[in-house]
Amino acid sequence: MARFKDPKIPAAAFAPYLEEGEQLNHWAYGVKQPNILLMLPLLALGVLPGLIAIQVMTKEYVVGLTDRRFIVLRFKGSKIAVNEVISYPLNSLPPIKASTGPVFTHLKINDAAKPFAAKFHRLGMPENREHAMAIEAALSGKNAPA
Repeated sequence: MARFKDPKIPAAAFAPYLEEGEQLNHWAYGVKQPNILLMLPLLALGVLPGLIAIQVMTKEYVVGLTDRRFIVLRFKGSKIAVNEVISYPLNSLPPIKASTGPVFTHLKINDAAKPFAAKFHRLGMPENREHAMAIEAALSGKNAPA
């Protein structure tokens, strides 16, 4: 499942997108999968073709929380190459919906110009759950978990 097993990869991936003096505090690997109502018919066509179609439609992200911004990097394909960068300044964040359950942390940013939604599996990469929960706490104004 986890593509980013090396804990040095997130810092290296974000380095070109950080402003001078900006510090990367937390990062997490997440995905945005197709709706379950779309996945079920795809799987009904055949397990292997359905899984391949779902994998092609799944978007992969590494998100980072800095001292100034929340940054989203979208990746595509087997190479770790950034396809899209979205940045939200912390001092003017749009409305956020966030939650953590037993397996996933969910983040959704309701911005008309740059919407974002993804789920972050607890085993997405080393310390993924801790980082995702810290990002959720910072963005939603909740207290960070102990």
